[in-house]
Formats: sequence, C-alpha cells, structure tokens
Amino acid sequence: MPPFTACVVQTPSYPYDKAGNLQRALDTMETAAAQGASLILFPEMFLTGYLIRNKLEELSESLEDGPALAALSAKAKALSMGVLMGLPLKNPTGKPYNAIVMIDRDGTIAGVQAKTHFFGGEEKMFSTGEALQAFDTSFGRMGILVCYDGEFPETARSLALDGAKMICMCAANMTPYEDYHFVYMRTRAMENRIYTLYCNYVGNEKRFHYCGQSGIFHPTGRILAEADQETPGLLYAPIDLADTTAEDDYLNYLRHRHPELYHPALRD
Repeated sequence: MPPFTACVVQTPSYPYDKAGNLQRALDTMETAAAQGASLILFPEMFLTGYLIRNKLEELSESLEDGPALAALSAKAKALSMGVLMGLPLKNPTGKPYNAIVMIDRDGTIAGVQAKTHFFGGEEKMFSTGEALQAFDTSFGRMGILVCYDGEFPETARSLALDGAKMICMCAANMTPYEDYHFVYMRTRAMENRIYTLYCNYVGNEKRFHYCGQSGIFHPTGRILAEADQETPGLLYAPIDLADTTAEDDYLNYLRHRHPELYHPALRD
C-alpha cells in the first residue's frame, strides 16, 4: 500500500446537535483533504455528543440507511478520503452500540467496531460489542478501539495478531485521566510494531472536562504528532504501513511471544 497522510481531529462535540456535528465533520473533511490528508478520525460519539442518554435511541443511526452515514459516505467518495466516525448505532435486539464506523475512500463501509469494554456505568446505555477483529481497507489492514478498550493491552495485541498494521482509537477521555491514553497508545505502537492513531475530545460536556492529548505514533513509539489538553485542532502525520518491520529482529514481540507460558486465557 502506498504511504498516505492521516488527520486526527481533536474537537468538542455539541450534545444533541446531530445535524450541526455532521456539518462540522463534512467541513473538516474538506479542510483536511485540502491539506493532503486521505484518512480522518473523529472522536467517540462525535456525531451526537456523548452525554445524550435521554435521546440516545432517537439519535442513533442505522448502519444500513442512516442519513448521516449516507452523507459521510458521499463526502468520503467525493474526496477519496477514508473517515472514522464515532456515533451510536441502532441495535435491533437491544440498546444501541457505542460504535466507530470506518468508511473507505470509495464511500463503502469497510468496518464497524462497537465498544467492548465499558467504563463508569456505560453498560446502562449501550450494548456490548460482540467481536474485536481487524479488517481490510484501501489503506491496509486496520483495527479500531473505542476509548476504554485501548486501556487493555490484550485488545491491541489481539488486533495485531489478526494482522492489523494500524490501530485507530477514538475516545472521550476526561480529567483526571489526562496521561493514560497518550501513554497507552504510544506503548501499544511499540509493543505491537504498528501505527497507532489516537483521537480525543477537548472542552466541557455537562460534568465532564475532556482532556485532549490526541496523538499519532510510529511503530517505534516515535511521536509523529501530538496535541495539548485544551486546544481544538487537526493533527497530520505521514503513514507508511510498509514501515512496520524492524530493521533487526531484536524487538519482534509478536514473533518472540511464548503463549504456552502465559495464563490459559492468553494462549490463543
């Protein structure tokens, strides 16, 4: 796969204003495309805002015919840009999913990841994601983590073992956990020899103060781009998924594992 430029959007979301958030996303895609980006990430639940419990079902999108997803798909195709969008997805058998949808450059949905690990009572609002797996895109094989999912080393390792060369994490991380995600995602890059892209909110939403610190990390852990804790903005970085193999074999953690020694739950 040829190299490309990725864009991480560190931004507030406006609760309940689905139309306004969608328009901001479409405008931001235009801005990023003009800067040469061909992949863009928005935070967890960006489309609707995070604290929308009383209207969660109403604001959820259907994967098959959601109007906001259709608009994002059309824009992605027009710009030849991949987009990862956080939103609540309808679930015909239960509560909505807290999901990230990846729309590829041709406007088709390449992958969907529902949040698998819940924090602070989220299970009262959302259904649990039923799978965690990498998927193929025009950029290369990708995995997605939703916020708290990334705080477990097993999730990124599972995606790496499933062939992911890049992991995208979209979050709504808040004070007082400022340093956690930045450190974890840099570590996940190093320990799995993959690119990691981390996208977080800034600003306030009811009782939460979101703490930013979005970042893009090379497989060696080198910081390619980073944001502060307060400022909205766009981060850009070059990504070359061919550059995920070490020049030497000394830190090939995936190959040097000894699963037979680990706890049975970690042996697969």
